[in-house]
This record gives sequence, structure tokens and C-alpha cells, in this order.
Amino acid sequence: MQSNYILRAREKYESYDPSCWTKAYFDDVSGGFNVYHKLHQFSSVQGGGDVEKTVGKMLAKCSGKQVEFLAEQGDGHGMPDVMFDEQTWDIKFVNNANENTLRLYIKDARKADNAIFYFTNDKYDSLLSAVNREVGHLQKCNRVSEMPNIYYMDETEVLSLLWHK
Repeated sequence: MQSNYILRAREKYESYDPSCWTKAYFDDVSGGFNVYHKLHQFSSVQGGGDVEKTVGKMLAKCSGKQVEFLAEQGDGHGMPDVMFDEQTWDIKFVNNANENTLRLYIKDARKADNAIFYFTNDKYDSLLSAVNREVGHLQKCNRVSEMPNIYYMDETEVLSLLWHK
């Protein structure tokens, strides 16, 4: 049964049109993969684009996620970074972010269904505090439904849920 899943995943990966998509990574063990839309804009700020690629590869390899890096040209409107599991996701690299900056990242991530905060240092407590403060603010305004689900990843390479609406 596992081999049938891998074969179907490989077929899906190979089906992406090369005029629109770059096939970047396929994991033969998990069936996860990464494809990059030609209009995806990998950020050059503080290694953000490299982090997006790292997170995408970890999701494919460790969790079998079939990750599409989406086109990001939205006529001045922010667009989510990736799609997998039929939901949109925004990826944020937060090693150097303080709590107020984390809240800004949470606000920016509202363009997606979910946000992944990636860090390689100890940011968990700051992120939890920023999420709680932002949820509290949105509850007062009766707008908590605007909040994306918040996940985090660290060097353990595990996608972990922090807050769910």
C-alpha cells in the first residue's frame, strides 16, 4: 500500500507543467515533494527565501507533505507562500524577532489559513506570548476569526500546532 501512495505522489509531482512550475524535491520514502511556481518570490531579506525552501523540504521529507510554493504577485496584496493539505500557509523566519515584531508577522500571516513560524533559537515563549496578546486584542474587537492557525518548527523538524481557531 505504501508503494502505491509513493507512485501516486510521484505521478502528481511529475504532472506539474514545467512552463509554470519548477520541480525542486521529491522524497521517495514519504512521497512528499516541493514544487515552486515560477512567480513565487523567495525573499532575500535575512535568508527568508532559504528558510522557505528549508521548511518546505522538511515538510516533504519528515511529514510527507506535497508542498506547492505559490505565485506571489497579488496586485499589491500579500499572498500566502505555500499550499499543502488543501490549505494556504505563510512561512515566517523569526530568529531575530522580538514580541512586537512577532505580532506584526501574525498580522501579516492573516492572508493565509495557517502560519508557520520557524526558528533555530529559543523563540517559543516569545511566540506564545505574541499569539496570546494578538488573540486577546482580536477577541476584544470580535475579530478572532481573522487569526490564522499558528504552527511552529524548530531544529527538530516537526510541525507543531501552537494555536488553533
